Amino acid sequence: MSVLPPFELVRPPDLGGALEALSADHLPYAGGTELLLAMRQGLLRPAALVDLKGVRELSGISVIDGSIVIGGAVTHRTASHAGEVRASLPALAEVLQRVGSPRVRSVGTLGGNLCFAEPKSDVATILIALGAEVELASTDGARVMPVADLLAGPYTTVREENELLTSISVPVVDDRKVVYEKFQTMERPTVAVAGVAEPDGSRRVVVGAVGGRPETFAIGPDGHDPEEIEESLEIFPDLTGTESYKRHIVSLLLARVVRRLGWTT
Repeated sequence: MSVLPPFELVRPPDLGGALEALSADHLPYAGGTELLLAMRQGLLRPAALVDLKGVRELSGISVIDGSIVIGGAVTHRTASHAGEVRASLPALAEVLQRVGSPRVRSVGTLGGNLCFAEPKSDVATILIALGAEVELASTDGARVMPVADLLAGPYTTVREENELLTSISVPVVDDRKVVYEKFQTMERPTVAVAGVAEPDGSRRVVVGAVGGRPETFAIGPDGHDPEEIEESLEIFPDLTGTESYKRHIVSLLLARVVRRLGWTT
C-alpha cells in the first residue's frame, strides 16, 4: 500500500491536550518517519494522529540536576547540534549526526525512535549505554524508567496506549569515556557496539542491531570477557547478514571498542 489510509489530524495546543487526545486509535505523531511508513504498508490504521510538533513542553533541551533532559519531540538533528549535548554528551551528539539519512535526522525524533522500538536503532543502543531514562506521562500521572526497561522486544515497548514519552534524561558523568562503533550497508546499522568506562572503574558494552533489543554486558572480573560476548548474544539473521556473519562483525567491533578505550583482557 503506497497511499495513506484516511485519518483525522488532531493538533493539541499543549501537553495536557495531547495526553487527553491519546487512545488506542489516536496515535502520537511527531516526525512520522516510522509511523507513516507503517501506515502506508497497511500495518497501522489509526482513526487519528495526535500532532505533537506544536507542543512546546516536548520540544526543549535543558540541564536538570546533572542530567541533559531532551524533550520527546526533539529531532535527531536538533539534539546533535544543541550546545548542551555537544559539550556534555559528545558521544550522543556524534551518534545522532549519523542516524539514518539527512531527512530522517531533520524530522525524526528521539522519542519516536524509542517508542517504535526498531531493533536496529542507533538511538536505543547509545542511550542504554549512557544510562538514560525516559518519562512516560498520561492523564493519570507519570512514571520514569531506564530506556532498557522501556523496550520489551522488536517493535514493542511497555508504553500504554494512553501514555506519551515526554522526555529523555541522560546523566552527565565527569571523566566517563564512551565510544560507539557500528557497521552498516543500508540505512540502519547491521551491528552497533557502545563501550563505556566509568570513573569508578566499572566497564560495560551494549550490543545493538543484531537481536530483538540491545543487550548490555559488564566487562571485567565480575563480568564478561569481550571475546565471550559474541557467543552469548541473541542474533537474528536477515537481509543484512547471517547469524555467523553478524557474530564475526560483533567480534571485530568489540575489538575496536576495547582498543579505543585502552582495556586489557
